Amino acid sequence: MKNLKKIGVFLAACLLVFSTFSFVGIKNVSAADDVAYTIGTTKDIPSAIASMGKNLNRYTQNNLNADVKAYDSTKDLNSAITDGTVNAAVTDLVNYAALSKKNSSWKIVGTMPGYFGLASNKNIKSVKKLKGKTIAVDKSNMSYYYLKNLLKKKKVKLSKVHIKQVDSQADRVNALKDGSIDAAVLSDPSLTEAKVNGSKILNQQKKGADNGNVLIVNNDYAKKNISNTNILASVINEQIRTINKTNSYMQMNNSFSEYNVSGKAVTKLNSMDVKFKKMHKVKKSNFKKAYKFAKQQKLYKGKINYKKTTIKVRHIK
Repeated sequence: MKNLKKIGVFLAACLLVFSTFSFVGIKNVSAADDVAYTIGTTKDIPSAIASMGKNLNRYTQNNLNADVKAYDSTKDLNSAITDGTVNAAVTDLVNYAALSKKNSSWKIVGTMPGYFGLASNKNIKSVKKLKGKTIAVDKSNMSYYYLKNLLKKKKVKLSKVHIKQVDSQADRVNALKDGSIDAAVLSDPSLTEAKVNGSKILNQQKKGADNGNVLIVNNDYAKKNISNTNILASVINEQIRTINKTNSYMQMNNSFSEYNVSGKAVTKLNSMDVKFKKMHKVKKSNFKKAYKFAKQQKLYKGKINYKKTTIKVRHIK
């Protein structure tokens, strides 16, 4: 009986230890399942970089449960940010300024690659020939900021052109194709889509420059899940390094397919030489210029405070 009792105590102890490890494992899995980043994007190059992490399974492999939702326009993305559908987003400094007016809990993680260009109907040979012409932009983001600076540089008064608000880049490409507008500000892959449709590229920002694109996160969520925020930034930087190694957009083809980019445009994109800076802190000078423009457009009011709008994330310097 004494031996049986000892065996019973030993088995009970083993069962307790086994149960403890089992519950620890269940708890960890549940935490991983419950804590996730849902990244809202529009259909452009910086967004495609965020999508690469999902398409190549790199978020999951780095123990981050992340999803990416692509929207047709900045307006649609902002709705998802406001209603809480997403807790991270790829956008730009002008739109962020507008968002921060009502969503102060959102903070900037760092820069993202990306660039704008100006496409026109092929009979327009230069920026100066745009006087009296209709140009499509999205006034809520950097596209209008880019156009205003370009016209000023080329000594064309903004008052001498007709600005048309067109939310979706896809709609701008179609409007160029059917001739209902004369020019449009676009970012890739839409810029290249317009080119293969016969449009002329009058100007394009440098691919490797800081052009105002940013990754932002909901600070209330990010502070509680700083490890996941670090992983998110790390995986995105990994995707940028992958692009730079091949000097091409080849790894983005799955994203381009999701964005309904034509085969001709994909072929053209894949033939480009590409090299981007890794994600880093936004320069104060770029931040202040974008906010000043946002205030002029009445997208934002109040003091401009760089420090309060940024969040510290590992490896983002």
